[in-house]
Amino acid sequence: MSRLLSIALLRVVASFVIVVSAAALGAVVPHAARAQDVAGRTLGVRWVAGVPQLHFSARDLVTPALRRKLDSGLPQNVVLRVYAYRQGDSQTPIAVAPVSCRITRDFLEERYRVQVQSAAGERTEAVATLDGVLRRCLEMRGLPVGGERAWATLRGARVYFAVLVEFNPLSPDTVRRIRRWLADSGGGPVQNDAFFGSFVSLFVNRRIGSAERAISFQSQPVRVP
Repeated sequence: MSRLLSIALLRVVASFVIVVSAAALGAVVPHAARAQDVAGRTLGVRWVAGVPQLHFSARDLVTPALRRKLDSGLPQNVVLRVYAYRQGDSQTPIAVAPVSCRITRDFLEERYRVQVQSAAGERTEAVATLDGVLRRCLEMRGLPVGGERAWATLRGARVYFAVLVEFNPLSPDTVRRIRRWLADSGGGPVQNDAFFGSFVSLFVNRRIGSAERAISFQSQPVRVP
């Protein structure tokens, strides 16, 4: 009788552990980290010489607390990545467009020093206001995704764009590798580049707390002309 009771108790305990583990996982993995739950947002898409150029804002990344950090005088990093996918394939990106933005407030000159690196190159600007900084780093106006070769075979296909924006990725290596990739490839093809992986993999496998704040969204489907 005692043996049967022990088995029953073990089963109850095991069930409780499974339930608690599942609940804990749901609490730890943020809603945005589940690929199927990534929010939608309408992006402006204009095709120029066979390449999509995107127009969108990600200013909602910055909360009042992050505004205070940007005013602290310490360097802050914003890393933005845009992935292009064929509709129905969320694993193999057609192309990726990263943008790295390093922001430092200069109290002596009462300005912000902004270093922006993208496929278009690298530039450093002196910006008078924090709103001006956010426009340069989080409002994309004509951001190209990939090159003509990446899109030449996809005419008529439906595609979408997935965007990940991070404030201060906790791994400095992330920023360094994005900057190196941009410098070496000029924003070239992403095929077989394990560092970028896929947008889905980033959310499913990335460590919780890998940035101070992150937002993600994906565009409406568009047809390649």
